[in-house]
Amino acid sequence: MPRLQAILDRFDPDCVVAVDFYPALWATRLKTTRPIWMEFYGDPLTISQVARFRSGSDQGIGTTIALMRAALMRGDVFSVCGAPQAHMLVGELAMCGRLNSRTLGYEFTRVIAPGTPPVSAQEEQRTERLTALGIPPDAFVVLWCGGYNTWTDADTLYSGLVAAMAGNPRVHFLSAGASTYQASETVYDRFIKRIQSCTYADRFHLLGWRPWQEIAALYQVSDVGVSIDAVHYETIYGTRTRLMEMLAYGLPVITSYGCELSYQIPVKGAGIGFVSGDVNGFAKAILDSVSSPDVLANMRQAARDMVLGEWSFRATTAELRAWVCTPKVAPDHKMDDARSQLLRLKYRLRTYTRLFLWRLGLSGQRWTQS
Repeated sequence: MPRLQAILDRFDPDCVVAVDFYPALWATRLKTTRPIWMEFYGDPLTISQVARFRSGSDQGIGTTIALMRAALMRGDVFSVCGAPQAHMLVGELAMCGRLNSRTLGYEFTRVIAPGTPPVSAQEEQRTERLTALGIPPDAFVVLWCGGYNTWTDADTLYSGLVAAMAGNPRVHFLSAGASTYQASETVYDRFIKRIQSCTYADRFHLLGWRPWQEIAALYQVSDVGVSIDAVHYETIYGTRTRLMEMLAYGLPVITSYGCELSYQIPVKGAGIGFVSGDVNGFAKAILDSVSSPDVLANMRQAARDMVLGEWSFRATTAELRAWVCTPKVAPDHKMDDARSQLLRLKYRLRTYTRLFLWRLGLSGQRWTQS
C-alpha cells in the first residue's frame, strides 16, 4: 500500500480509476480527495453466492458484504457490465446510505458493456486444421471455448448436442477449456463421463485448456459458438465475455437466455437464443444452423457489425473517457467536513436506539419514521 500511495502522490492525478473489485478496495485506502471511478464487472455478492454454493458453506459472506460496503461508501462513480447490474448496484448503494438528501438526481452508475476489438480475417486453412483435430472437413463444428464452472448447464449442453448429432451426422462438438475449480467431482468431470458412454462419443473433441495462441484457429474453423448457463442471480446480473470473443471472429452464437448480452445478440441477428434448460430448443438451433447456410452467413455479418459498432471498445468506453476529462466528486462526498461527520454519527446513534427499542417491542409506528 505505501508503494501505491507513493505513486499516487508523485503522479498527482486528476482522478483515480479502479478496475475490478479488489483494485476498488485498494482505492478505498488511498489518502486522496480525487474523484474515484470504480468498475465492478459482475456483482461480487452474487459471485460470492455461487462460490458458497460450491463449497457448501456460508463462510465469508459477511466479509464480502463488509468489503463491498467499504468500496460503495468510497467511490464517486461505479461502472457495471449491464443495465441489470446497474439496477442492483443502486439497491446496494441505497442499503449503504448513499441515496441520501445530497444525491437526489445524481447518476452513480454507468454501463460499460463487454466490448471487443474486431479480429482480422485469416487465410482459410479449415480443411488442414480440422484434419489435425480429427474432425472431418465437411463437419458442422459447434464450439465451446472457456471454463466449465458451477453455473454451466452441462446437462442441457450434453443432451442438446446428442439430440443434434442424432438429427444430423455432420454435427461435431469442439471444446477448449476445462473445470475452473477443484472438487472431488466437477461439472466438467460429469460431462466427460456422460460423453464416454455416448453413442456419438467420437464426435466430441475435448481439447482441455489450450494456450491462448491456439484459440484463434479454433474460432476460425468453427461454424457456431455456444454458451449455456444455469439461471441464478450471477447469470442475470453478470455477463459472458466468451460471447463477445466469438463475435469478434465473426462467429455466430447459440446462447441460453440469462445475462443481458444473451438477449441482445439474437435481436441484433448475430445468433440464436433459447430458454435455459430447453434441450429441444438448443438442438433445434444447431440443426437450423446446419440447414440454413444463408442465414448463418447473415449472422456472421451481423456479428462483425456488432463489434465494429456499439460493442466496439471506442463505443463502450465513451462515458469513461468523457468522465476522466472532467471528473467530479459525488455530491455526498463534497461536504465531508467535521460537522457532516458529527451529523452522521448522530443519525447512526438514533438508528441503533430505534432498532433496540423495536426489538424490545416498545416501538410503534412512530419509531419507524426516520
